[in-house]
Amino acid sequence: MHLLILSCNTGEGHNSAAKALRHYALDRGDTCDIQDALAFWTPEASKIISKGHVFLYRHFPKLFGVGYRFEENHPPKDGDESIMYTLVKKGCEDLSAFLLQGGYDAVICTHLFPAMMMTELRRNGSIKLPTYFVATDYSSYPGVGEIEVDRCFIAHPDLIQEYIQCGIPKEKLVASGIPVHPNFYRGVSQQEARRLLHLPQDKKIVLLMSGSMGCGPIKELTVQLPKALPKDVQLVAICGNNRRLANFLTRNDPPENLTVVGYTVRMPLYMDAADLYITKPGGLSSTEAVAKRLPLIFIDAVPGCESKNLDFFAAQGIAESRSSVEDLINLICTACADDEKLANVSAKMATFLPTPATETIYQYLCKDVLRENH
Repeated sequence: MHLLILSCNTGEGHNSAAKALRHYALDRGDTCDIQDALAFWTPEASKIISKGHVFLYRHFPKLFGVGYRFEENHPPKDGDESIMYTLVKKGCEDLSAFLLQGGYDAVICTHLFPAMMMTELRRNGSIKLPTYFVATDYSSYPGVGEIEVDRCFIAHPDLIQEYIQCGIPKEKLVASGIPVHPNFYRGVSQQEARRLLHLPQDKKIVLLMSGSMGCGPIKELTVQLPKALPKDVQLVAICGNNRRLANFLTRNDPPENLTVVGYTVRMPLYMDAADLYITKPGGLSSTEAVAKRLPLIFIDAVPGCESKNLDFFAAQGIAESRSSVEDLINLICTACADDEKLANVSAKMATFLPTPATETIYQYLCKDVLRENH
């Protein structure tokens, strides 16, 4: 198969899901390209939207949440288009030309924007390629009811009814899970991971990360948490792309029980080494933790779909959160002392979604493309 994955540079989660799917396809001898859908407007527009999203997300999360809730509570009337759908159509002409030259067998969208663009092209008859939408959160999205795709891959069976209520036909819904890189489904022993990362063998490891954009109260946590943790616990703070945060934490000598890491491609290894994972409730980071059977405590950083991720995981009994930094620190310290609870959470994660999403999605693609070609 010759596949195209359309992602969107509004946070790294969508790109990570795209890369996981591409990796799986390439391993099976297929060809697969990834393109930023916003670049079909103009490359400059893609950069502006991406940087604007990061700025709003990192510095004004409540404002981000207000916008999300407005879209959620004001769906378009029957026959009308949402503002977002009207905006994303601007790139359709260039996308159509790209697709006609590409010779692709199918298109996979890991963000709602390209799914809307492909919907428009299919409606006006420009493109007839099989098209799929892959959700990267444990909720539906404002505007998802406007897309028309061959299949909609969602994060969990418990979300099927929610998507039906949004207008997606049940027969098009597949509860595949969220695709993450195969390295999160395999790994090394905790002892070996710690040896490779030069982390202590005789302590519990608490891994703290606030996403690729380094947002949320991670600065407060990394300053206050080392003072509160038991002596047998080491905190490892992953700062992501937030260089300012990394510089702040390393400017003065950090305490002995704090290890500061900037951007890293070794997250699977750090998760193998850890006993507990503190992160924002992003769809990808949460799924990676589940794949690693690593107990979670959430930082409630950004309202919107991440708040829904938090609620979903809490309802499943595999994650907790607190609203204040003080209460969050108390929760983390309590969790570190409760080995039985950590083991129980890890066991629950083992039954969350037994089959990796990349495998499920790929199998459906193979069946659909084979049927299309015959």
